[in-house]
Amino acid sequence: MKKVFKNTPLHHFLIVMVLLISSFSVSYSDIAFSETFSDNNQNVPIKRPSNFLHLEESADTIFNMIQKVGGKPTVNSKSTILRKNETLSSALKRINFDNDDINKIIQSVNKLNNSKRILKYLPVGMIIDYAKPSKLTGGAVKLNYNKTKDIFIWQDINNNYFSQIYLRPSKLSNTLVKGEINSSLYISALKVGVPENTLLEMISLLGFSVDFQREIRKGDSFEIMFTKKIDVLKNIIIQTKPITFVSLNLSGMKLNFFNYKDKYGFPQYYDENGKSTKRTIMKTPINGARLSSGFGKRKHPILGYTKMHRGLDFAAPLGTPIFAAGDGIVEKAGWNGTYGRYIRIRHTGTYKTAYAHLSGFNKNIYIGKRVSQGKTIGYVGNSGRSTGPHLHYEVLRDNKQVNPMNIKLPTGKNIPKSIIMDYKKHIEKILIQKIALEKSLQNKKIAVNKVTSVKYLILN
Repeated sequence: MKKVFKNTPLHHFLIVMVLLISSFSVSYSDIAFSETFSDNNQNVPIKRPSNFLHLEESADTIFNMIQKVGGKPTVNSKSTILRKNETLSSALKRINFDNDDINKIIQSVNKLNNSKRILKYLPVGMIIDYAKPSKLTGGAVKLNYNKTKDIFIWQDINNNYFSQIYLRPSKLSNTLVKGEINSSLYISALKVGVPENTLLEMISLLGFSVDFQREIRKGDSFEIMFTKKIDVLKNIIIQTKPITFVSLNLSGMKLNFFNYKDKYGFPQYYDENGKSTKRTIMKTPINGARLSSGFGKRKHPILGYTKMHRGLDFAAPLGTPIFAAGDGIVEKAGWNGTYGRYIRIRHTGTYKTAYAHLSGFNKNIYIGKRVSQGKTIGYVGNSGRSTGPHLHYEVLRDNKQVNPMNIKLPTGKNIPKSIIMDYKKHIEKILIQKIALEKSLQNKKIAVNKVTSVKYLILN
C-alpha cells in the first residue's frame, strides 16, 4: 500500500503543498517580527516594509529614526546648521565625515525624487542632526530641509547608506487672541503673539473700514480667531489658515467681520448683516505709520516754498511693508525722478494708485504683474527727493491726483438675500466656537503678561 501511494500523483501534490505551507509560515513570522521588534536578544531592528503610497512620519531624534527604519545603532548624535555658501558635502566635511562616507551619503540622496533640486536649494540655517560612523556604530544624518519634511540618511548592518523623505507630524489648533492697543495695531498684535502673515491679513481686511492713523486710540482692543498648523516635533507654528473672525473695538464702536467663502471657494469677509468689507481701494496701504503730511498746499520741506502736495505722506521706519491698495496691474516699477523708487498700479479704467520714495520692491513685482489687494509690493524708504523714511501715497482718478481721504469708493459684493439665512447660521457657528475657546480658560492656567501696559490672552 505504501509503495502504491508513493508513486501516485497525489503523493507529489502533497509534497509540494507541504513545502509551500512551510515557506509561507517562515515568511509570515519574519514580517510579524519586523513590525513589533519584540525579541530582546536582537541588537539591530529589522527594517519595516516601506509604505510607497504615503510618506511616513518623521521622529524627533536620530535614535528614534534609527528604531523606525531598522538601521545600524548610532551613538553620540549632535547638531549643526547649514552655513551660507555650504553644500551638504561641504557641511559633512566640516563636521569630520570622511570622504568615502560623504560620497555614499550623496549617492543615496541622489536616488530620491527631485534629488538635484533638493541638494541645490537646501536652505541656509537648516538643522543637520548627525551621528558619525565608526567600526562598531552606524552613521546617520537627519535634514530638516523644509517646514513639513525631513530627509533621513542611515547605514544598515552591511554599512550601506539609504535615504528617505519623511513627513513631519503636525496638528491644527483653533486659536483666539485678544489684545489691547497701546501704540499701533501692528505693534500691539505682534506683542501678543499674532503670527505676522495673519496680522498682515487682518490689516488688509480692516484697511477698508478703518483709518489706522486717525481712528485708532490707545485703549482700543481687538480679537482675532484663526487656525494654526503646528509642527508637533518642534512645537512651532509652520502655517496659518485664513482668519475666521476678527473684531475691532474703536472707542466703543465695535466692528465684527466673518470669513465666508464665495462660490469659487475663496475666503471673503462680511459684517453681521452680510455687507462686504471690501472697497475698490484702501485709504491707507501701510500700518504702524504716522500721517506726516496731508493732501493740499504746504511749504515744501526741501524746496522751501509753498507747493501743492498731491498725496499723503506716512512717516514709518525704514523697511516697513507697503501694501497694494487694491487689485490691479503694475503699470510702473522703477526709478521715477524726484519720486525715487516708485510703483504705480492700475486698478480700474478710472483709478490708479502710486507709491514713492521706496527702499526696495517685493521680489515678485514687475511691470505687467497682476497684484492682489493687501499684498506687500514694496518697503518704506528715503529715495528721491525726501527728508526721511516715509511713503508718499497718491490716488489718481482719470490720471489726476485726488485726496484719498475724500473719495467715496464702491464696496464689494454683499451677501445675496437668497442666502442670507445660511450666512446667519454660519456666523452662529463661528460665535459658538469663539465662546468654546473662551471657556477653555477655566481649564487652563494661562499667564496674563504685561508688556508696556498691554494685557493679552492667547487661547488654544
